[in-house]
Parts: sequence; structure tokens; C-alpha cells
Amino acid sequence: MSIPPAEFQKRLDSISEHESVPYGRAHLIFDAEAEHGQAILQYRGYLSLSDAFKCFFLETVELLNVSCRPQVKTPLSEFYGLFMQGVAHSFQSLCSAERIAVNGYPLHGYTILRNTFDSLVLSSACLQKIVDFYSVEGVTPGKPLDLAAAKKLRKSTEFQARQAMTGAASGLQQATIDELKKLDELFDLETHGARLSLTDSQEWLRGKAPLPVLATFRERSFAMFMNRFSEVAWMAHRLLPAVQPPGIVIPEPWPEKWRIIDESFQIMVNSLTEQLGKPVGAAIVEFVSKKFPFSEKSTFPL
Repeated sequence: MSIPPAEFQKRLDSISEHESVPYGRAHLIFDAEAEHGQAILQYRGYLSLSDAFKCFFLETVELLNVSCRPQVKTPLSEFYGLFMQGVAHSFQSLCSAERIAVNGYPLHGYTILRNTFDSLVLSSACLQKIVDFYSVEGVTPGKPLDLAAAKKLRKSTEFQARQAMTGAASGLQQATIDELKKLDELFDLETHGARLSLTDSQEWLRGKAPLPVLATFRERSFAMFMNRFSEVAWMAHRLLPAVQPPGIVIPEPWPEKWRIIDESFQIMVNSLTEQLGKPVGAAIVEFVSKKFPFSEKSTFPL
């Protein structure tokens, strides 16, 4: 079946008018998203820190190009490019997750944070030589690609890294390991089956409310996203100094800016414990401090 383009669009136009507005019902979605965006403006501290982090990341990339790269006189490690690609992708993932959350779908954004968390843990493990970038990708140098073997190597490498970074071999307090396990289980619940999101339909199932379709501000859902975003963005920020090539550092005021944002993330994350009594805040502080042990003076170590 083939329809001329003009007729194709005309048929869709004819069935989608609502109250004399072309595709009028779609505007219900746009309006609900805009209302949600207004509702989350109350979280001024979070929004300021998030935007400061994004500004600093972009500034770092600019300074890397104009300040650091001209000083590189010898070839960099083959791992440097892999690390840089991973950091850039994690930044884009954080930005996309937040746009989704701000516009009314915080738990959809939450699922993106799960993969970003895992990727950053692996990158940190590589920088500390717990595992290596080749194994993370399932690559064995000098051997032809075998998809089954590559998958097996990736899985075993991820298991090794997680044991050393968040598990029994991490050296973290048992309470911290337990909290990290709880976060992982919550990520699983939403990523596989949207089981956290489905709780929003309970009133509809009881016949007491319409089926929730449009974006609706729910403090619990956005708080879950906001807290996990702050934690994962802090992990990314901790890795950022490693974009500096070996022996080459970005000059002031970059180091001072890095410290201010680092301290701000710690304050934000730890507020869950200090202000609300939830142990997860202190657990994340220990995890990031010990398992992302980088500072503004760190350079790429491989």
C-alpha cells in the first residue's frame, strides 16, 4: 500500500483535531510537562548544583582543548581515548536523564542513571588498575573477536570490579555495602518491569482515580531521581580530573572550581543523613570518597 505524502498527512490531520486545534490532545501532554517543570523549581539547591556541574564539565572540555592538548608532545595511552569516550557518554546520559525527569518522567530518567552508575564504577576501577579497559569491553588484545568469549569476559570483569568497588572485597563498612545493595535492588525494580512506577496506578486500580497518563508532579518520584542524580553526578565529577593528560594540569581557577563543586555534592548527598536521618547519604559519602579517590590534582594514570 502506498499513499502520496500529502494524502498521508491529510488523513492523520483529519482524525487528530480536538476542540478545533490540530492535534489538540497532544497539547495536554505539553502543558502537563510545562507544569511539572514549574513544580520542580522549588528544589533550587539541587538545580543550582546540577547546572554548576554541567557548566564546569563544559568548561573543562574547552580548557582541555585550548590548554592541555597543545602541551601533549608524546602519544597518549590507548586507554585515554576509551576513558574520554566513557566520560562524555556519562555526561550526556546525566543530561538526558535530567531533561526527562524535569519534564515529568522522573522514574524514566531514574532508569538511565542505573547504567550510568555502573559505567562510572567500571571507569574508576580501570583508573585504579583493578580491571582494565580492554576487559571491560570484552577485548583480548592479539586475539580475534569471539562474541561468546567477549560476553563472558565482560561479565567476569564487571563482577570483579563490583566486588572490589561495592561488594565484599571493597573494604567499605558493611552498612555502606548494604545501602549500596539496596540502591542496586531499587534500580532493578524500576529498570526491569517499572515496578516503582506502577505504584502510581494504585488509585486507578481501586477505581478511585483516572488512569495516570499525563505528567504529574509527585514529590516521592522526583526526590528519588534527584537524590540518585546527585550521587551519580558526583561520581562523574570525581573522575573529571583524569581528563588531564599525564603531567599536564589545567591552571587556576579550574582547581578551585572543582573543589567547590565537589564539596557541594558532598553536602547535598550527606544531607539525606544529616537532615533526614537516612543512612544512604553517609554510605554514598564513604563510597565516593574511598572508591573515587581523585582530586583536582589527579591526571590520567595509565
